[in-house]
Amino acid sequence: MDAFTSVQIYNQTYRLSSDQANTQSIRQAAAYLDKKIREAASLTGHRPLLDLAVLAAMEIAEEVLKERRKKETLLSEADRRISNFTRRLEDQGGDLPAAGAPPPPPTSRF
Repeated sequence: MDAFTSVQIYNQTYRLSSDQANTQSIRQAAAYLDKKIREAASLTGHRPLLDLAVLAAMEIAEEVLKERRKKETLLSEADRRISNFTRRLEDQGGDLPAAGAPPPPPTSRF
């Protein structure tokens, strides 16, 4: 069921359509945007709201792109490690116990 959530962004009230499940998420997003617009205003002085909103949107877009790059780097690294591990397992394929066979006794490192 659609409901409406009212939020304040830079001293303006917006009534946004939402469902009960994402009301908190909408409020968090609005608070974050409000913070970014206020930061832009403090850095640039008195500017029209549209200018401040664009500056805030650019800052948020940069943050999103940076986090996406981080995620892609982490996923690539995980893929590389999984491939290396898989290759090692395949290389040791003859050393693996047959299915149902008891595991080999532990070996001492000392």
